Amino acid sequence: MKSSAQNLIISERIAKAVNESGGRVFYVGGYVRDKISGRNSKDIDIEIHGVTPEKLREILCAFGEVQSMGASFSIMGLKHYSVDISMPRSLSTGEIDPFTGFANAAKRRDFTMNALMEDVLTGEILDFYGGIDDINRRIIRHVDDSTFLLDPLRVIRAARFSAGLGFDVDDDTRRICSSADISKIAPERVFSELENVIIKSESPSRFFAELERMNQLSVWFPEVREYDIIDMAANVREKSSYITGFMLASLCHDMREDDITRFLSRLTNDIRLTKYVLNMAGLSQKLSRMPEDSPVLSLLEVFDDAECPDDLALLSEIFTGNPHSDILTLYHERMSLPSVRGADILREGASPGPAVGEAMRHIHTLRLQGVPKAEQLREAMRYIAEAKQ
Repeated sequence: MKSSAQNLIISERIAKAVNESGGRVFYVGGYVRDKISGRNSKDIDIEIHGVTPEKLREILCAFGEVQSMGASFSIMGLKHYSVDISMPRSLSTGEIDPFTGFANAAKRRDFTMNALMEDVLTGEILDFYGGIDDINRRIIRHVDDSTFLLDPLRVIRAARFSAGLGFDVDDDTRRICSSADISKIAPERVFSELENVIIKSESPSRFFAELERMNQLSVWFPEVREYDIIDMAANVREKSSYITGFMLASLCHDMREDDITRFLSRLTNDIRLTKYVLNMAGLSQKLSRMPEDSPVLSLLEVFDDAECPDDLALLSEIFTGNPHSDILTLYHERMSLPSVRGADILREGASPGPAVGEAMRHIHTLRLQGVPKAEQLREAMRYIAEAKQ
């Protein structure tokens, strides 16, 4: 894909071509919001006014292969560029209407901070609904009562922006969010917003706290009761092997296994993610219940059961203050030692079968104990011999 600079250049070239055809092109959405608030934004969205969809496609074809990402020309792009290209919609019908007017186009946006429009060529910013003032006041405020709930996902997005930007939700916006029915939103859209929060936000707990203030937390996240600890997980998530799974495991730290299963199945059918979260949350709970004087082998066996032992150590430090760093180091040392393989046992004359499988499991325990390879092999052959008797 092209760089951010190249995406801006192609946006300007498109704007010049549209302008020559009597139209006008604006940066919209997060790009303008982030620019005003001093944040870097990789997402570039442009909105095309004043030319027909057919004319726009003709213009875009001159710059490369056009890709449609929505029905009826709703969102388009150019191959190899990360620029979303859209056209405004009619307030009354919701259909594409490139001549609806700038204020009407902005009125369909969710929040005032996202309703800003910056002319690509001149840099002029159109602010019909007080978005700049709201950004400066760090407020999330909806644009219009009649258009806000055209998409109930905006309730979830309000909470997500609160967590991501550190902004407060306006009281009137919170009230309208509280009145919305968000139960029919597609699960994958809810999960996408949640994942955005837990991967990017410095304080993801704000997402859940805001939904709770809206009386909407129980609709999609009824199992989530304690969420403050997820901010501690956010501080170390970059060290984890699987950020989404790690953050969800921290969120599920106090849940029972059946609650975790219900929570995840409501949002996703990702088998790998579910397996990771169940494993890591369960083992972190197990570690937190173990006495400080637990046998070393017992602790090693817990880390051995982990999808990622290093991630388990991170979770343990979050929940108990004890990263079990000595145990983790010892675990990796034991796992790096030479160990007996199945082929070694077969070369000693054993026949393939269940006894060999049982012997291999026994060998793994010996490996955790630090038993040398030669002794592992002797123990394995003795184990198999006893199994035959």
